[in-house]
Amino acid sequence: MRKCAFACLGILLTVATACSGRSTADKPKQRPAVASSASDFNGDGYSDLVVTDPGTTVQGVHDAGEVVVVYGSVKGPDTTQRKVIDQNDLGLGKAGQGGGFGAHSLGADLDSDGYADLVATAGRKSLFVVWGGKRGLSGSGAARLTGMSPVAGDFNGDGYTDLASTDTDTDVGTLALGPFTRAGKPERTVRLDLAPQGAPFMSGDDIATPSAAGDVTGDDRDDLVVTWSMYGDGDYTPRATVLYQGAADGRLTKGPRLKDAQGKDLYGQTPVTADLDKDGYADIVMGLACEMLGDPTPPEGGSRVEVSYGGPTGQSTRLTPVRITEQAALPGSPKFTYCTFGHAVSAGDTNGDGYADVAFSGQVGTDAVGRPTVILLLGSAKGLTTQGARLFSQLTPGIPGSDDIEVGFGNETALLDTGRDHSAELAIGSSSSPGGTDPIVWVLPGSARGISAPHTVTFDQDALGIALTAGRGSYGFGR
Repeated sequence: MRKCAFACLGILLTVATACSGRSTADKPKQRPAVASSASDFNGDGYSDLVVTDPGTTVQGVHDAGEVVVVYGSVKGPDTTQRKVIDQNDLGLGKAGQGGGFGAHSLGADLDSDGYADLVATAGRKSLFVVWGGKRGLSGSGAARLTGMSPVAGDFNGDGYTDLASTDTDTDVGTLALGPFTRAGKPERTVRLDLAPQGAPFMSGDDIATPSAAGDVTGDDRDDLVVTWSMYGDGDYTPRATVLYQGAADGRLTKGPRLKDAQGKDLYGQTPVTADLDKDGYADIVMGLACEMLGDPTPPEGGSRVEVSYGGPTGQSTRLTPVRITEQAALPGSPKFTYCTFGHAVSAGDTNGDGYADVAFSGQVGTDAVGRPTVILLLGSAKGLTTQGARLFSQLTPGIPGSDDIEVGFGNETALLDTGRDHSAELAIGSSSSPGGTDPIVWVLPGSARGISAPHTVTFDQDALGIALTAGRGSYGFGR
């Protein structure tokens, strides 16, 4: 995450992955397109919105970071019920400059007490667990673990939440099997070799990053989605996506290296999982707006969103992988500017029909700068479709805010059900100069008719209790 939460924040709209199991030899059991309990920190049945601000200054320490939890309610996120947490609140060491507490955040019930817990990163190797409870999150008694790129799921199918992560600067992964004690100790751990292999991975600088979890193969165990990236020109560029399949003993089996419709490696940034076609298998969605190959450049084939449909072997034999590019037939025939289409992908069921939908951002416009826009594509029995696609910008009727295109509306997106009506809200983050009054988060409610822009609710820094930070902030969502 960047300096995000929605102003140099990262909004953690935790969207749990679509999991599935099997009821017969041929058909997996149906589960919600996207579960909502992974971010219910106070156990009231409403998902909670997590806004992270890794770039904020805490007690004079720059870029120390903080996390804001806005608890869900019948009316959606309720800023009168919120909790602001920074590393100093945990009693586990002082926040450090550049620590970026909360840069990567997720919700998961690690101790199996029925309340979601918050996992937040800080620095290059620390994971902090803030425990949930009847009154929500409390910094008291937090636990400190070691690792990077945490991903939560039930990888051995025993009903307890597990946590996958990697060691610092290595391709060795650790699968910590739940339940966890309040001291942060798992039942046991399993070492995982996630190292990139085969062409084009020839350098020791290549890395593997746990990216998402979901029951892609329909065997009642979550599978781990791992991104393999190559290092060059000062940055890491994704080049392959590999599925590590869940196993009863926790020793994940290296599964398929995902391929696109042409049989080439399928890859992107920040994959998410959800059941787009309601067949009981989790599907994998990722975006690739731009690559770093010396200078930023659109990937070969153009900026895009990639979809790999799940199936018993890891990829569906019924639906072929789909690539949606900026040339897709979208309402208004928008034109996208350089390196924008396919950024900030999220998934959730916005209309309660059981099919997960996908949101992502892109800069739309005919001028040199473009108009910030969020695109929503719907799931269906045939998978993700552009039929019924919707575009949202600050020019959309009902969406309040400045028309200033310098405000980065759409810097991040997230989909989750904070109102417990089985329809996910669309949360949109921005990047803007701090000031306390301009919106930094927009929440567009879902319904049986889909997303309702006229009922948009906005939050500014004051409402979220976010500390003002000098310079421009970048607001987004965590997971």
